[in-house]
Amino acid sequence: MTLTAYPAPVRRPETSRPRVSHAPYRQEPYVRCSLETLAVDGKAVAWTRSEVLVHWIDDDGRAHNRWVPASAVVRIPRDDSAWRDPYDDFEFYYPSRQAAGTAVR
Repeated sequence: MTLTAYPAPVRRPETSRPRVSHAPYRQEPYVRCSLETLAVDGKAVAWTRSEVLVHWIDDDGRAHNRWVPASAVVRIPRDDSAWRDPYDDFEFYYPSRQAAGTAVR
């Protein structure tokens, strides 16, 4: 039995994909997303020029990730968010509180 392998065709997209940006892990900006049927506070975990990947956990404890138009997303302070990620880098969001609590030795 003889098997002949042929190289798989190379797929090249006709248009280039948009560049996706990410914030450092656990330092993602908080955002408020407002669409027709969706109004949530969450974190912007990734974004392009036209869309934002919003992450949040609902009242039932289910995690959600949804790409939404950037025009429907507004950055907000962590303290204004109805939902807060329990694994945030606290020092990143409150640098002055950390400095105030540091004792000089």
